[in-house]
Amino acid sequence: MAVHDVNFSTYVGLEIIADKWNALILTQLTSEFIPFMELRTAIRGISTFNFLLKLEQLEELNLVASNTDYEYRLTANGQQIQRILAHIETLGRQALNHLATEVN
Repeated sequence: MAVHDVNFSTYVGLEIIADKWNALILTQLTSEFIPFMELRTAIRGISTFNFLLKLEQLEELNLVASNTDYEYRLTANGQQIQRILAHIETLGRQALNHLATEVN
């Protein structure tokens, strides 16, 4: 059977990790709780309101957890996604190096 497209779940997953703000949040967090203001200071260029919305969305996806002190950390699922993002970064760096050698 010929495959012509990926399934819808794959598209949704790719959209989640391709989102710039999701990727930045997921790469800044660790398994330890980080205060909101520390995280907010590390990630600039997005309004506080939209930043909070992104955190809420990531919590709903079980990638991020928060506590009553407004601290955030990665869940086990979030840690898996963080590793995937690191692999994607490595792949991108290798592709750029390959393109650079082709140009020269």
